[in-house]
Amino acid sequence: MSEQFISISLKDVLVGEELPCTLYVYISFRFITLRAKGDIVDRATYDRLDFKKVHTLFISDQERVVWEKWIQANPIDGKIPPLAPENQGFTRVREDIHRKTMDIFHSEHPSKIVKSTLESSKKLVDEVMKFPYAVQTLSQLQRYSRGTVDHSVNVSVLSTYLAMQMGYSHTLILQHVGMGGLLHDIGKTLVKIIDEDNDEQIAQKMVEHPSLGSKMLEEHKSVPNEVKMIVAQHHENYDGTGHPAGLRGTQIYDLARIVSIANRFDDLVGNGKGSLKDRQRKALDDMENVYYRIFDPNKLTKAIKILKQGV
Repeated sequence: MSEQFISISLKDVLVGEELPCTLYVYISFRFITLRAKGDIVDRATYDRLDFKKVHTLFISDQERVVWEKWIQANPIDGKIPPLAPENQGFTRVREDIHRKTMDIFHSEHPSKIVKSTLESSKKLVDEVMKFPYAVQTLSQLQRYSRGTVDHSVNVSVLSTYLAMQMGYSHTLILQHVGMGGLLHDIGKTLVKIIDEDNDEQIAQKMVEHPSLGSKMLEEHKSVPNEVKMIVAQHHENYDGTGHPAGLRGTQIYDLARIVSIANRFDDLVGNGKGSLKDRQRKALDDMENVYYRIFDPNKLTKAIKILKQGV
């Protein structure tokens, strides 16, 4: 008797975690192995499937119970503490901006959606500004991120929160950092990836996304120059080892240095293992002891202090 398969949702796949069973995709009327049991689905693979609108995967019917137990044991959001009454609008606005960001990354013409998304981004910044200093737990601000859409919303929220706690109080500045965090990876929609590309080739192509993103936004007069600089420079490193321009120190735009910290933190958390809190603690340790040279030291010290208070 031929093997039977059942469908599962891509959104239930945990990035970076060892799979309890083999995952398959259905191509040309055949079930083809995507990842074997014990392998992981990394963020690049998740994005590749997501951008191609492959939102249904398959497992063997014999492994249904194993899969369900794995999902139950590894909830993506974990237990998120309830929000204070004055902050409950944050969840609604976050969900709205998540939908609009998804439209950007899934659209064939993402540049046409930028303006409306940035208007919604302002509402998200307004909600983040309501959170009191050192009271909000980090798990409420940062959700487990799988692909670029989740990651972009997380970076927007974290960048705004960090900037606010670092003393940036002007609403317009916070809007710029929030918008820049939301759009920092928009250039990924323009990276040309083919089925034959391996992980190394994909990673090499992805190096282009800051330049591609900033070029896309140049045609938008409604996008502030500050946001464009964040998009162009979020992978520049304080020690000059970043890309695309190899800027160093104060050559890097001030707000881009904040987004760079939020971006790396969420990347480390998203690709880590364990509970959300475990991932956050490990990410903070790595930023403080492994990656510290690539960040503005003054901003990194402040950011780590702020983030540690929320873990």
